Amino acid sequence: MTKPACILITGISGFVGGYLAQECLRCYPDARIYGLYRRAARQVPELAGIHSIVGDILSLKSMQHVIDSVQPDLIFHLAAQSSVASSWSDPVGTLQVNAEGAVHMFEAVRLAGIMARIVVVGSSEQYGSVPLEANPIKEDQPFRPINPYAVAKAAQDFYAYQYFAAYRLPTLRVRPFNHFGPRQLPVFVVASLARQIALIEAGKVEPILTVGNLRARRDFLPVEDVVKAYLAVAEQGQLGEAYNVGSGIAHSIGDILNILLQHANCPIRIREDPNRLRPLDQPITMADISQIQTHTNWQPELDFQQALKQTLDYWRSIV
Repeated sequence: MTKPACILITGISGFVGGYLAQECLRCYPDARIYGLYRRAARQVPELAGIHSIVGDILSLKSMQHVIDSVQPDLIFHLAAQSSVASSWSDPVGTLQVNAEGAVHMFEAVRLAGIMARIVVVGSSEQYGSVPLEANPIKEDQPFRPINPYAVAKAAQDFYAYQYFAAYRLPTLRVRPFNHFGPRQLPVFVVASLARQIALIEAGKVEPILTVGNLRARRDFLPVEDVVKAYLAVAEQGQLGEAYNVGSGIAHSIGDILNILLQHANCPIRIREDPNRLRPLDQPITMADISQIQTHTNWQPELDFQQALKQTLDYWRSIV
């Protein structure tokens, strides 16, 4: 891909969107970069230099207006209902945002007659029920989704490939595994653990940290490495392909908690909360990242333990 002149980021107000916008500003200082919002948004410091445009991915007409107005040559489609827990209570809404919203994006680009590269952000949750021996998971692993969020993301992935196969729309699919960092909402596990420790240290809650399944092993990657992977796929990925984004290493939630507790400045007791346990949960999920490493020059760079400490320090500054 040549250097893009105009970039559109959907889901820019989300956790990853802000980091991606900052990385685009750094790598493409001459590009015009737009962030899609559902309504007029207040500018935040990390998005200074990003142009805002209002649109609704649940409306094809709205997305046609956005694409016609912006005329992007590169699109990062991050907009999503991203919580697995929320998907259990609202499976229909999750499907609409994650799958139907993506179709509206693809249709708007197709009808506009432009050949913008579209990096479609999926999730490792799509793989679902994977046999233990199939780890690390390759991109050709069949989808066996076990929660509504995963079903919706799998549908989005299939649509992205279908638009490439049928219309030659230049889509690239990324499937990030777990990621974390400052500014992530505490509905996600690392942010939840770090926030609870910070609240306990500040004396705002009793010194008991509630947890879910500490035995589950997941592939975690700092968010800064994640967005660099997205840009690498945009620039060097093969059209129509899917790419895992992860570290290639599995850490148990218990191990992550222990690393965070090493930095705590007071004693903390641990208590399992049944409400934090999923109805179905994979014992291990780990990425095979050989394809993205073969097709691009991307490699994970950040120190894992230091990134965890930075997340804890962020929550200390917030509470």
